[in-house]
Amino acid sequence: MRYLQIFVTSILLFSCSTNKNLTTDIEKIGLKGDVKSLKFEHERNNTAKENENAYIIDNELYFNQNGMISEQRQYSLEGLIHIHSYNYEEKNLLISKTYFNGSRGFVNKSKIENVLNKNGKLIKQSEYRALGISLTDSINLIYSSFPDQITEFLYDSNRSLIKYNVYDRGSSVIKNVTELNNGEIVKNSTIVIEDGEVFSESIYDCIKYDSKKNCIRYKVMEIDSTESFKNARIEYN
Repeated sequence: MRYLQIFVTSILLFSCSTNKNLTTDIEKIGLKGDVKSLKFEHERNNTAKENENAYIIDNELYFNQNGMISEQRQYSLEGLIHIHSYNYEEKNLLISKTYFNGSRGFVNKSKIENVLNKNGKLIKQSEYRALGISLTDSINLIYSSFPDQITEFLYDSNRSLIKYNVYDRGSSVIKNVTELNNGEIVKNSTIVIEDGEVFSESIYDCIKYDSKKNCIRYKVMEIDSTESFKNARIEYN
């Protein structure tokens, strides 16, 4: 069965402002301490290695001094395949992303629109990618009139992030839902929007922490009871 496993990808694509009452990317991922980089690696058993339909992506993140993602790298079994560069305005709100291939060749660029609530929390973020007809000029780009991706952020009464929903224009009948508990991602689901049917679901359970009390090993249980493991390699400043 063909499958795609990308841990916390959606939340990593969207960043909040770092005013004192707002959440940094490091905090949103549930990390503590002065983190410089983080890489999620899937443990590939023999079945996964031999399954030609299996498509697994490892994510590596680099953070700036404000605790926001500056660069995301994605790896397959063949090596580095994608690089995403994050660009911020003076208040550290994400305003654009630049996409490169594994050789750092320009692929695309997007602009970001942010909506904050009265408490200054990010509640909606929309990404508009550049249209293909303008990609020969990476400076004077023409962007889509409709968002390619929308993310909604939900908070509890203590203003802590507890869930976010991702809607992708390429798969408009489904949404990706990620749930958090005490800052840690505990569940990721793909849900059919019309009737709420759960198409896929992954439950994350941390089974090992480092000295900073950051999770470095997860057990992942799929909706079909398939069990796998992910390791987190964390580098501190």
